[in-house]
Amino acid sequence: MIDEATAKSKYWVEEPPIHAHPDAVALIRHSRPEFQNAESMVDLLKDIRLKAWKIKYYPCVGLWHFFKFGMMQLPIYPEIVERLRQGQRILDMGCFMGFDGRKLIMDGAPSEGITNMDLEDQWFPLSYELFQDEDSFKGEFFGGCDINDEKLFGEGSIHRHRYDMIYIGYFIHLFPPKRQRVIINNLLQMLKPVAGSMIFGNTAGTAKENGYLMKADFAPPIKNEKGEFERPDFIFHSTRTVVDLMASSVGEDEEWEFIAEKSSFDTDTSPTKAFAQHFKDAEIVEVDFCMRRK
Repeated sequence: MIDEATAKSKYWVEEPPIHAHPDAVALIRHSRPEFQNAESMVDLLKDIRLKAWKIKYYPCVGLWHFFKFGMMQLPIYPEIVERLRQGQRILDMGCFMGFDGRKLIMDGAPSEGITNMDLEDQWFPLSYELFQDEDSFKGEFFGGCDINDEKLFGEGSIHRHRYDMIYIGYFIHLFPPKRQRVIINNLLQMLKPVAGSMIFGNTAGTAKENGYLMKADFAPPIKNEKGEFERPDFIFHSTRTVVDLMASSVGEDEEWEFIAEKSSFDTDTSPTKAFAQHFKDAEIVEVDFCMRRK
């Protein structure tokens, strides 16, 4: 795994982007009205972020990318809120501290229909420390959840065919390209096999039509076919490659709709020069996508 000094040189911005993301500030103030303005919450945000960083040196933590609500920016967001109001259930897979779920609640969705899930359960106490809503949040948090583990989604699991909607915000790019089709298949085992059920999300993408492949320096080395340790591959998907991934992950006996759109990558956190240099050839954009059963 990358050491902290190297990670911080590439993936660390000191000040929270409070003026670039008013929705995040409004959400925190919704739960914590004692913060009368954005500036008054800076010390708390820095403290929470530092605690999260000590758990995992993720770029999204160091660069404050978690401060942006990927779900809210999707055109289908009003539909998601309405379906939750009607009693459907959503799974936020790789939820981090559950920002998107709490934004759903602020926008009128009942918390009972929200399930947050992550491999790392140490994020959850931090989320309660930030939002102070442990007594009012009636949704679910499941930690220690490995999407590679069949016990999570296989026969007998409480999660099997349980969810109407599954959100994978900035999640799929965490896995090597050769593994991503399996990951989508595993997620499908948790999705209800009914018309309208959907998996949707966002990923770090590229403007290059065929995607962009590089080595992931923030992931632990893995053994290659020769038994040698090397960094795993990391892919920035294009709109075309992410649709190809989704289409190849479903059976031909079902009809699906696939949508992928690109938007500008969030650069308002002023990434470090090392970050810009590291990804200079990737032509980074954001890719939003959805696969829905017809």
